[in-house]
Amino acid sequence: MDIGWKIVSAGSMAVAGMVASKVVNVGWKAVTGHNPPEDPEDPGVRLAEVLTFALISGALMGLARQLALTGASRWYGGNREVEA
Repeated sequence: MDIGWKIVSAGSMAVAGMVASKVVNVGWKAVTGHNPPEDPEDPGVRLAEVLTFALISGALMGLARQLALTGASRWYGGNREVEA
């Protein structure tokens, strides 16, 4: 496997993860008016809120990762085999 591709794909996924995390956190605060749930054991946090946040953040992380790998593959030079 090409070491350059490994570096590019890992870097693109790391950046995508950071950006997606920031978008989710800012979006959650904008919509709900409070910070995202951090500790599911906190008695002030409802289970529905934790589940909703997990679903939204997971979906956006997956989408960001896929888009980052697709963009990195195009930039790096064509179709690359993507390792999950």
